[in-house]
Amino acid sequence: MNITFEMLRGKFREYSFIIKNSQRFIDPFILVSLAFLLFNDNKIVFNFNYFIIFLIDFFVLNFNDIYESYRIDNLNKLIPQIFFISSSFTLINCFLLGYDLFYGTNPLKIYLIISFSYLFLQYYLFRFLLRFIRVRGWNTRNIIFFGNDNSLKKFLEQLKNNPWSGYRLVYWFSPNKNEKGNFISNKISCSGGPKELIKKINSEKIDKVFFCHHYEDDISLESMISVIGDTCISASFVMDWNISSMSLKKEYLGDLVAINIWNPDFPILNEKIKRIFDFVFAIILLIILFPFFILISASIGISSKGPILFSQYRYGINGKTFKMYKFRTMYLQKNSKTAFIKQAKKYDRRVTKVGKFLRQYSIDELPQLINVIKGEMSLVGPRPHASQHNEYYRKLITGYMQRHSSLPGMTGLAQINGARGETNTIEKMKLRINYDTEYNNNWSLQKDFVILLKTILVIFKGNAY
Repeated sequence: MNITFEMLRGKFREYSFIIKNSQRFIDPFILVSLAFLLFNDNKIVFNFNYFIIFLIDFFVLNFNDIYESYRIDNLNKLIPQIFFISSSFTLINCFLLGYDLFYGTNPLKIYLIISFSYLFLQYYLFRFLLRFIRVRGWNTRNIIFFGNDNSLKKFLEQLKNNPWSGYRLVYWFSPNKNEKGNFISNKISCSGGPKELIKKINSEKIDKVFFCHHYEDDISLESMISVIGDTCISASFVMDWNISSMSLKKEYLGDLVAINIWNPDFPILNEKIKRIFDFVFAIILLIILFPFFILISASIGISSKGPILFSQYRYGINGKTFKMYKFRTMYLQKNSKTAFIKQAKKYDRRVTKVGKFLRQYSIDELPQLINVIKGEMSLVGPRPHASQHNEYYRKLITGYMQRHSSLPGMTGLAQINGARGETNTIEKMKLRINYDTEYNNNWSLQKDFVILLKTILVIFKGNAY
C-alpha cells in the first residue's frame, strides 16, 4: 500500500480535529483533577463540589475564544486571556472548596502556576509550533481563488505576509473572460472561469475556495455564489471593503439573515454588571485616593495660576456631549475658548512642571472617576476626544462615530496597545479608531478586566506626555 504525502496530510488534519474537540472535555477534567490532588490532601473522598467545578470550568473554557481557529491573528493576545482563566479557576476552587485565600496559600499558588502552565503549553506553544510547521510547508491546505486579478494581488500579498496561515494557492479562476491565461507570476496564471472552476474542484483534492466580487466583474455576486454553492467545498467570501473596524457578525430576524456591520448587541445583564462594577470601584478609588487628591491640588495651585480642575466638553455615548474632568496640567491659554484645540505633544511648552509629572503617569485623568460615578464614562471604553477633533475626523474616517456606541472610558484597548498621545497623522487616528471599534465589536467583562490589568503596567512605564 503506497502512503502518499496527501494521505498523511489528511490523516494529520483528521486526528488534529478530533484532538481539538476532545480537549473541550479533557481540559476541565485535568484542571479538576489537579484541584483534587492539591486541595484534598491526596484522600480519595468524593465531593460534589468537584462536579460543580468541572461544569464551571467546562463552560468558562467553551464560552471563551481559547478554542478558536489556530489561524488567529495575534497569539500574544492569548497570554492575558490564559492568565485570566487560570486566576478565575483558582478563585473558584478557593470559594467552592472552602480554602482560605490568605492563609496557607501555597496550594493555591501551585494550582495557579500549574494551570497557567498547562493552558499556556496547550494553546500558545502548540499553536506557535503549528505556525512554525506551516511556514515550512507542512499542515498546509490547498486553496483556490475565484476573483479578478486586482483582488488576487491583494489576496496574494496577505498570503505572503502571513505564511503561518498554512494556505497554499494552487489555482486561480476569474469571473472575467478577458483574464483567462493571464499571468500574475511565473507560478500563477488564470486557469479559466466558472466552468473550469467546477471541473477542477470535482477532479482534484481542494480544501477550500476563497472568492471575491467587484461590481465591474462579468458575472454577478449571485452567480458566483450559485457556482460555488453547487459544490461541496468549504468557501469564504473575501470582502474588499477595506474597513477593518467592521464586526461582520451574523444576525437573524425570523427567516431573514443580516450581517451586523458595527457594534453588535450584547446581553443587557452584562452591561448592568459593568455599570455596577464601574460605580462601586470608582467610589472606592475616590475614597482611597482622596488624600492624594488634596496633595495634587495643592501642588497644582502653588506651581501655576488657574483652577485645579480642567474641564472640557467631549462626545460621550450616542454622540451626546458631557463635561469631562482632569487635573489641570497646562498654563492658562488666552482665547482658549475660540482657538482650535491642539493636542498635547512631547516637550509641549504649554505643560507645567507639575503637569508633566501628572501626565507622565496619567494621574491627571483620575478626576474622571467623577464622570464614571455620574454614568457619563466607564473605567474601560474608547477614550473621548475633544468635540472639535470629532467633527474634524468624522469627515475623514468611515465609521469614526461608531466608537461612541458605548460609554467612553478612562482607559481602553487603544491605550494599552500604544495608540495614545498625539495623532499628528490620519494613519495614527485610524489605528486608534480600529482599536476602539474592535473593542466595541468584541466587548466582554473579561476583556475589561484584562485591559485594566494591562493599563496598570502601561502607567508604570511613565511614557505618557
